Amino acid sequence: EDLHLLLLDPDRFLFDKEMGTHENVDLLYRKGKLYGRDKEESLITDAFCRVSRGKSEAFFIGGFSGSGKSKLVNSLRDRVDAVGGYVLTYKCDDVSKEKPFYGIVTALDQLCTIIQGRNTPEGLLAVANNLKSAFGDDYWLLTSLLPNVCLLSSDFIVNRKPASETINIRSVCFTLVRFVRVVSSPVHAIMLFLDDLQWADDTVFEVIHTILSDTLSCMFFVGTYRDNEVRSHHAIFNLIHKLEASNVPTTKLLLNGLNQEDLNTMISDALCLFPRICKPLSDIVFQKTKGNPFFALEFMESLRTRGLLRYNHQLKRWVWNESIIRSEEITDNVQYLLSSKLNGLPGNIQGLLKVLACFGTTTSEVLIGYLGETIEYSTIRDSLEHAINDGFVEKDGQSGFKFVHDKVREAAYNLIPASDKNQVCVCFDNVHGPEIFLTYYRCNSFMHVSSLVSL
Repeated sequence: EDLHLLLLDPDRFLFDKEMGTHENVDLLYRKGKLYGRDKEESLITDAFCRVSRGKSEAFFIGGFSGSGKSKLVNSLRDRVDAVGGYVLTYKCDDVSKEKPFYGIVTALDQLCTIIQGRNTPEGLLAVANNLKSAFGDDYWLLTSLLPNVCLLSSDFIVNRKPASETINIRSVCFTLVRFVRVVSSPVHAIMLFLDDLQWADDTVFEVIHTILSDTLSCMFFVGTYRDNEVRSHHAIFNLIHKLEASNVPTTKLLLNGLNQEDLNTMISDALCLFPRICKPLSDIVFQKTKGNPFFALEFMESLRTRGLLRYNHQLKRWVWNESIIRSEEITDNVQYLLSSKLNGLPGNIQGLLKVLACFGTTTSEVLIGYLGETIEYSTIRDSLEHAINDGFVEKDGQSGFKFVHDKVREAAYNLIPASDKNQVCVCFDNVHGPEIFLTYYRCNSFMHVSSLVSL
């Protein structure tokens, strides 16, 4: 078996290069590899293939935080892009319930940018003409909800609501359904991925049901949620029941932790050691983490930073003491590990992460620019670079930054004492002025939509 692995991946198991400095050797994770989810990956791929034939479907994935729900969904992105589909994503957070329609509107507004980037001038003209035909004089509502529609044609301009018109949830649903009808098709199926649905606003569920129930639309909706944080009466399950009653094909999937063999493969890859050598260590990690992939990786990092897992430069391999690791009374709460990790960071990095956490999972580049112009946050760019290099934050496309995992964001937010959280928000408002927040939310269309819709 060892010889077989050597033949398959010689660069991983046969190396004689130096692994970093004596003080700092990183674990070599395969970030793009999906472990132990072959069956689930096949299910979600098959579901999208059915949508590509012209009928909308829904796919719900439940599981603990860190079980790999988002990674499973993202494994489908390249396939969707390859066949001409559109991938839209939005990650809900714990303030999403205060933003009516925000998740769905933000995602569909992204679609306008994608369509503009993929089409020829002739193709854009055809899309614009179809939208004009579908909306007629009502196009003001479409541009009000989705400002990026104006990228598709110079004839579209953002208009304010006519004084005689009333906008409610029904008119918003109808407008978005008409838009999806025009821009989606079997050739250009839309994959809409909403992550962490347990925090979504109820209006989002209403729009999703309306779109998927429309027989002229072609959408593959994927929603993930933490099944341990929702009860049976949650709006997620009400949406599932409504979709099934409307004869919308709906798949429900539950992700548990990795089994011991798959977890051992993941750890073997990280340590560049044969699976048989890693098995005693991976068995301990499995006992501590129940196979949760994110928790397992954080646990491994905690062992490394505390010297319980170290790279031996003479042996040119990782070494550890199983009895010491097994006897360690380590919490089964990943939040504790992350909090301990964040508490060990320099004050400027902690301060940056606290600030970013106040704005949710993602933060606009515009907001970073505003903060960087102030005296208090003049070094925010340097701190941000360190946070990215340390693996807490990553680039989110071309227009912002995001936490690598929502648990990291929660741990950063929890660094702020409860008594100070309101004070932090007031401080931002007083010191930097409301224009920061107005710009930030305007970039995400939230302020515009919230003022537009009366429920």
